[in-house]
Amino acid sequence: MKLSVTRLDDSSFPSLGWVVKVDLDHWGSVRAHCGLLVEAGSNYLVEGVWPGPFAELGFSVSERFFGSGFRILSKDELCFVSSCSTVDRIWCHQKDRIITLSNSLPCLLSVADINLLCSEDKYAKLVESIVNGNEYKSEFPVDHGRLHVHYFENVRVTKEGINIEVKPTEISPFENFDEYSAFLYDTAIAIGANAADSSREYPVKIFSTISRGYDSPVASVLAKAAGSKTAFTIKSARSLLPREDSGLEICKYLGLECKEFTNNRTRFRDELWYWAANGSLQDMNFSVFDYPNGPSAMFTGFNGDMVWSRGEASDGNYLKRKDSTGLGFCEHRLLKGVIHCPVPFWGIRQIESIKRISNNKMMAPWALGGEYDRPVPRRIAEAAGIPRECFGQRKSATTVDELILLPITRQLRNEYQKFLSMNYLPPLRIYTLSIVRFFVDLWRGIVRQRLIDFLRSKHFFKDRSKTFAWENFLFPWANQKLKTDFAVETDVSEELSRT
Repeated sequence: MKLSVTRLDDSSFPSLGWVVKVDLDHWGSVRAHCGLLVEAGSNYLVEGVWPGPFAELGFSVSERFFGSGFRILSKDELCFVSSCSTVDRIWCHQKDRIITLSNSLPCLLSVADINLLCSEDKYAKLVESIVNGNEYKSEFPVDHGRLHVHYFENVRVTKEGINIEVKPTEISPFENFDEYSAFLYDTAIAIGANAADSSREYPVKIFSTISRGYDSPVASVLAKAAGSKTAFTIKSARSLLPREDSGLEICKYLGLECKEFTNNRTRFRDELWYWAANGSLQDMNFSVFDYPNGPSAMFTGFNGDMVWSRGEASDGNYLKRKDSTGLGFCEHRLLKGVIHCPVPFWGIRQIESIKRISNNKMMAPWALGGEYDRPVPRRIAEAAGIPRECFGQRKSATTVDELILLPITRQLRNEYQKFLSMNYLPPLRIYTLSIVRFFVDLWRGIVRQRLIDFLRSKHFFKDRSKTFAWENFLFPWANQKLKTDFAVETDVSEELSRT
C-alpha cells in the first residue's frame, strides 16, 4: 500500500487538518493532503495524543485517544480514527467507489468537490443531535454521494467498502475513588509523555483552561501532572452583570502561570470557523486565546456536568450530553494547531461506576449539597492544594450566549445577507436595527426559550423550532464559504511518496 502525502501551508489549509482519498477501483495507493503540523509516516497520519509511546502508533486501538488520524493496517485494510470524545469528529463521503475522509468538513468539501445544500434548513439540528449521545444523526445531505459524520468510533476501509468499528475497550469499571483518581493521574502522565515523545517530528505543548468552577481546575491539576506550566482563563463569567471567574488565584496554588483573557466581541477572531463547526458561536470564547506556536494539547473540563455530577447515568448511553459545548471549537482548533483533550471523557464508558463513586457515602466530606455538587472533582482539586472556597461555589459559564444568531462582523453579515438572497431563503434585515435586536434578544432569552422548552412536552409543539428561520443556514453558508479557500489540488508545498 502506497501513501502519498501532500503538505499544504497555513495560508491554504488548517495546520492540523487532513483529507484522505481512496479509490476502491485503484486499490494499492492512497492520496492524502494535510497541514504542516500533522505527523506523517509511511503508513499513518495523526494529529493527537494518547497514552503510550508515539512510535507504536497505538492511537487506533486506544480508548483514550484525542485528536484524529489514519493508519494503513495492512495491504488490505485502512483505519480512520476519531477522537474518544464528542467535541471532535471525522467526516466520510462516498460516491460510487471513491471514498474521502477528513477531520474538517470544509476541507472535505473541497477535496471531494461536493456541496452542502444551501436550501436545507436541518443542518443545525443534525449537528446538535450529538447531545443524544450514541443516537446522534450521522447522515448530512449533499449534492451528490453520501456524507456521514462519526463520533467516538473508527472507520475501516477495505476493497469491499466501509465498515464502522466500535472503539476498543481497555478500561474496566472503577471500584472506588482512589482507583479512579489514580487512573486520571496515570492517564495524564502517559499523555504528557506521548506529547513530548522524541519520535514526534513536532512535540506537543500541553496547557489547560481554568475557571472557578469544578471541572477546569481538575483539568489543570492533571495538565500539570502531564507537564503543563500554563493555564488560560477568562476573567469574567457570562451574566447580566460581569462576574469574576478568573482562575488566577487557583493557578497560584498549583504553581501554574495563568494567562488572563477578556471575553468580548472586540476580541473575537476567525468567527467563520465557529459557524462552520455547528452553526453557533457558543464556543467562540476560545477565539480570544493566544495559542502556543506549534502543536499543543488543551486539557479542558467539558462534559464534567454529565460525568461528575451526582445522580444516575443515562441508561448506558455514555455519550449523552446536556448540550454540545466544546464541539464549536472543532474546526478552529485545526487552524490553531490545538488538540482538544477533555478530561471528563477519560474512561467515560465507565460512567456508571464513576456515578457510584460520586454517590458513595465515603465521599460525603466533599459533597456540599445542592444542584451544583460534584464530590469527585472537589476531592481531586482539594487534594492538589486548592482551598475549598476558591472553586465550585457557583455555576458559571464563559461560553458566548448570542441569543440571536447573526454574523458579528459587518462584512460577514453582508455576505450572509447576500447568500440568503441568492438562495431565495428567509431574508435577514433584523441586524440593521439595534434596538429591535435588543428586544428580540430579550424575548428569546427570557421568554421565548423557556416557553418553548415548557411546551415541547405537548404534542403540538414538540417539533417546533427554537431558531429563527434565517439562523438555520449559517452552518452550510460558513462551510461553503471556507471550502473555496482550500485549493488543495494546486497549492503544493511538499509532496512525500511513502511505500
